[in-house]
Amino acid sequence: MSSAIPEPVLVPALVERVLAKLGLPDRPPLDLAGLNGLYAVLCGKVPFDNLQKRIWFAGDRTKPFTGGDPSEFWENWVHHGTGGTCWPSNGGMFALAHALGYRTRRIAGSVIVPGYPLGGNHGSVLILLDGIDYLFDLTFGGFKVLPLVSGQLATTGTGINELLASPVEGDGFVIFFWMGWDRDTYLPFRPERDPVSHAYFLERYDRTKTVGFFNDTLLISRRSPESVLTIGRYNRLVVDSNGTLSKTPLTEAQRKAALIEDFGISEELVEKLPPDKPDGIAPF
Repeated sequence: MSSAIPEPVLVPALVERVLAKLGLPDRPPLDLAGLNGLYAVLCGKVPFDNLQKRIWFAGDRTKPFTGGDPSEFWENWVHHGTGGTCWPSNGGMFALAHALGYRTRRIAGSVIVPGYPLGGNHGSVLILLDGIDYLFDLTFGGFKVLPLVSGQLATTGTGINELLASPVEGDGFVIFFWMGWDRDTYLPFRPERDPVSHAYFLERYDRTKTVGFFNDTLLISRRSPESVLTIGRYNRLVVDSNGTLSKTPLTEAQRKAALIEDFGISEELVEKLPPDKPDGIAPF
């Protein structure tokens, strides 16, 4: 895929609609307090999910792969409440922060998960403020941006949503995070390429059509400072403020109701969701 693909631009009217739905009456100031405020509200209101992706797979697949265009990503969230997996969601994060005036760049690396191919399997975002890079990653959902200062250990200190940056030899980092449905594994993310282009994000996202955990069964996860709610494989999983995970099975009707009532997904979109593949690959 050519790196000559132009950078996506969010039109001002869409930016304003996104800020309005986030409940932000004004554009955030371009300082650390403004960035943390923006990131916290995004972490709490935009889910990690594959709903649009599941619908795309169930269709005729003639339209472009859903969510790769940041404008489409944010229009979907405004109208239907959906987010995305890492490439579309962090592509959207980059475009939004850039439109708001932050010094923003995309990076890529590997989340180290058994059975998942390494080498550019996760796209993320950094924002430069006063000479310091801050991690601005929606998938990781830290509720506070994580500073990356050479040689220094850093943590967000945000409880069940904590992110940790551990320096490694050669002026790099390994970043550790929790996914909402797994409280046994503190997952490492190793940045490998900095910066990367929009075209690179699209190419890597396109690769997930045939490789990955998020194609066969519905999964959606939404964070708050006190809990993390996930639905996957017809189960409702809740992580409480102590990090304790509970699981409750759901019927089809209960799953639909939870998507609408607990996640704010539009009824129109919920009705388009295909059933899970019984033997499909999924993270749990």
